[in-house]
Amino acid sequence: MEEEKIKTILEKKISLLGELEGQIKRQMKAIEESDEPTLIQALAAKENVIALLVKDDEELDKCVARLDDKNRKVIAKKLKEFGVRIETETEKIIEMENHCEKKLINEKQELLTKMKSLKNGRTLLEGYKFSARIKPKISGSI
Repeated sequence: MEEEKIKTILEKKISLLGELEGQIKRQMKAIEESDEPTLIQALAAKENVIALLVKDDEELDKCVARLDDKNRKVIAKKLKEFGVRIETETEKIIEMENHCEKKLINEKQELLTKMKSLKNGRTLLEGYKFSARIKPKISGSI
């Protein structure tokens, strides 16, 4: 009975990881297109999927805790393929997240460079402002 429950949880986890991968692809596209509203939606959806994954992990931990060592080893052997698939999906997701992070860091650096150049440009322009009228030292109307 516990084996079936664990199997169901692992199948659901694989499905959720696929959904998470889809949200990350949506996030990557939004970053590349500088589409902020879509990025915000993708991040919110991603957070929801992650919350479901955490909930499933907690349930899985409870199921595994109820098993004795012998049953735990037998079930682990039978469900090894799920572990391999979960690990593969997780590595793919990590790679995609790292790509997004690098892209955002590059954009941040470009933005900082632009801001710096604008600040320098403003400073240079201040030297070209109209100078104040020099008042004559000799009194009278000149």
